[in-house]
Amino acid sequence: MSKISLKHSGGNVVSLNSPTNAPGASDVAFKLPNADGSAGQFMKTDGSGNLSFGAVSSDYVKLQRASSGGGSDNLIFDDLDVATYKGFHFTAVFVPSNDNTFPNFRFRTGGSSGADVSSAYYSYGHDVLYPSNSQTQASQGETRTEITLAPQIGNNTGNGEGLMINMKIFFADSSDNGASGQLANFITWGYAIRNDAADFRGGHGSGIYSENTSTYPTGFKIFMESGVINAQSYALYGLKR
Repeated sequence: MSKISLKHSGGNVVSLNSPTNAPGASDVAFKLPNADGSAGQFMKTDGSGNLSFGAVSSDYVKLQRASSGGGSDNLIFDDLDVATYKGFHFTAVFVPSNDNTFPNFRFRTGGSSGADVSSAYYSYGHDVLYPSNSQTQASQGETRTEITLAPQIGNNTGNGEGLMINMKIFFADSSDNGASGQLANFITWGYAIRNDAADFRGGHGSGIYSENTSTYPTGFKIFMESGVINAQSYALYGLKR
């Protein structure tokens, strides 16, 4: 068995060894690329021995990530690539600027110059779980201008919300059934909160915007009933079609 050895000036050696088992052909040749790849790329083969650098491909892609210790605004995500991504996963922790206020959700339209979809065609429901093993329910049917994501939360130290949303946004092409367009803009979510009294609540829910089949959201917004979001940290991921 042969190997190529590269000796460091300190005396240690790094080596490239031939396979442990005999190759399937008398001569297995690999041709290296003539230039380095970009940061984060990997080396791949075309199956004929030609090596090149390529980007890691995944159907689950991190699109945005940010955090702020305070002085923020509402969380707005416009001009999402809904032609490439069939769904989105959003996770965040945040504290509102005002005490004892509801966190809400709306879809947005208009690309980079987005505007809220605020017609009264949102429906939602969520269960609120308590440490005492009891629970309550909240629901609204096609009368709301937003989806309420949790009971009221506080803005003191240790208050706020942890939130995870799975989201589907309708895109009018062959990969989305146009006949089901009224069902295609929806979210499911789970949350953990501490309210203004520092009491814990947890829960999960689902909501939908069902005005018609010609409303095509291109983004979304997380906002407070009063005031804005203050300290926050979030990440947004896309799920390819």
